[in-house]
Amino acid sequence: MKHEKILDAVKTKEKTAEEIAHETKITLAQTKRLLLRLLAQGKIESLEKDGKLLWKIKEKNKTEERFKYL
Repeated sequence: MKHEKILDAVKTKEKTAEEIAHETKITLAQTKRLLLRLLAQGKIESLEKDGKLLWKIKEKNKTEERFKYL
């Protein structure tokens, strides 16, 4: 599935939407849509570095892990 391709693409390092689209061979528009969906699901997070919007796997902290089943 396309969600899994995107998650695999950002697993190792932070990437821009353009880099993810190129690596996964998914259109840029669809990549951005899927990134926003994954962001809403809490699976990835975005950050800005050097004026670029980068995406990466969301890092969970101990509090989130503790309360994830509530």
